[in-house]
Amino acid sequence: MTCIRKDSTDEMITFSYLCSAMVTENTIILAPLHGYTECAFRNALAGCFYGYDEAIAPFISLSPAEHVNPRRLHDLVPSRNSRLTVVPQILGNEPQQFIAMANALADLGYDRLNWNMGCPKKSIASKQRGSGLLPHPELIDGILSAVVPKIPQRLSVKLRLGRSHPEEIYPVIGVLNRFPLETVILHPRIGIEKYEVRADVDRFEEVLPLFKHPVIYNGDIFSLADYNRISDRFRSVKAFMIGRGVFANPFLAEQIKGLPLASAEEQRNRFIHFISVLMDELKKDSKSSHFLFSRMKDYWGFFSYLFYDSEKIYKELVRIPDEERFYQRQGKILNEAIWRDLNSSQTDFTGSKADKKQLEG
Repeated sequence: MTCIRKDSTDEMITFSYLCSAMVTENTIILAPLHGYTECAFRNALAGCFYGYDEAIAPFISLSPAEHVNPRRLHDLVPSRNSRLTVVPQILGNEPQQFIAMANALADLGYDRLNWNMGCPKKSIASKQRGSGLLPHPELIDGILSAVVPKIPQRLSVKLRLGRSHPEEIYPVIGVLNRFPLETVILHPRIGIEKYEVRADVDRFEEVLPLFKHPVIYNGDIFSLADYNRISDRFRSVKAFMIGRGVFANPFLAEQIKGLPLASAEEQRNRFIHFISVLMDELKKDSKSSHFLFSRMKDYWGFFSYLFYDSEKIYKELVRIPDEERFYQRQGKILNEAIWRDLNSSQTDFTGSKADKKQLEG
């Protein structure tokens, strides 16, 4: 189990105690979602909450440039990523560009790498990238044959059941099994479904024994009850990736690891502190105040589920055009809106209402 290193002695003692109190050794991984899980969010999450073991960073698209521009790796600079183990993710289908990017990431010290074969976005899939690779097992085979012997990292893949049909997964499994991959992260939907239907756990159960690699489950873990249902059903799975459920409840990993939550008021205070830390982290990447303003509106599509009247709260915030008014109203909601005590209730988030914009991951 990875325990995040803290700065002060008191925090180290507290964190060591909490790590020893965790009731599961299963790994909890933050999923990659563009516009949400960049370095600012990862640092704030790891600095304010326990139980998150690692993160897959949002994908870096391959480009035909002879040399990788360091600015494209800004999110992965090691000095900015010391709080949580991070695995870079690559999106693309050109082997030489893949190898060049892998070498650039190796120069930054990364010895693990993930290949995105699951992104559902149509403009990406139409170019045989992301989930658009899945109908083409021969292309996947050719890329892996060229890349695996030439890169210094351990390679994992993140994929869906297919692009248009879940049957597309079966020949892909045959290809993946021929290569020494570290893990396979499987999100049991097809690409054209995006996030609009429930994850197909029955199909996950069907294909799980066909893989020769360790499999990580990803999809529709929004609560402790969801996690318990999935982990009890798939006892051989030892790692779980969570994306949207973390935004709607950043305490989720603590609940999964069996750490006791404090009172509702203390939960609220911790969340208020998290918002402050997140905004400070975002300011480090802000080229303008509008960047922070826009990003916080996006996050509140999820954060609102920690309060009763979540949809009302989100609609109110997203319609505020003025930055100053937005932050004033955000502060009032944080301090006065009715908090949903996570000791006695679950958030009502199911994934369907919070997708306020198209997600890429």
